[in-house]
Amino acid sequence: MDAVDCLMRLESASFGVLGTLDADRGTHLVPVVFAVRGDELVIPIDAVKPKTTTRLRRIDNLRADARASLLVDHRDADWGALWWVQADLEFIGAAELASRWRSALAGKYPQYRPAETIESLLVFTIRSTRGWTAA
Repeated sequence: MDAVDCLMRLESASFGVLGTLDADRGTHLVPVVFAVRGDELVIPIDAVKPKTTTRLRRIDNLRADARASLLVDHRDADWGALWWVQADLEFIGAAELASRWRSALAGKYPQYRPAETIESLLVFTIRSTRGWTAA
């Protein structure tokens, strides 16, 4: 799969698994939603899904080591339709919600249409992508 196809599949995916590095425990994986524009990717920190704490391990991990990966895939009973894409990311930082990201996230996820649902964003640069497809 070439870089253009990887990016197209990444943009169209609804959910992914974010991997960060925890200095004590190793790889930390968490399911996330996200939006992509060009070579930037954002993951919202929202008030929609309940959380056990406001101090999220993924944020602490990213502040200690900016490297991360996002894995998205397509599963199907027809194994000829299977594919996956991994994006290697670099954490830029946490940011307030910008209007361009609000429209991208609200367009992809109706739950984010009310203004108060997104508290902040984790902003990344997409450094590279790779993927596989059975087709």
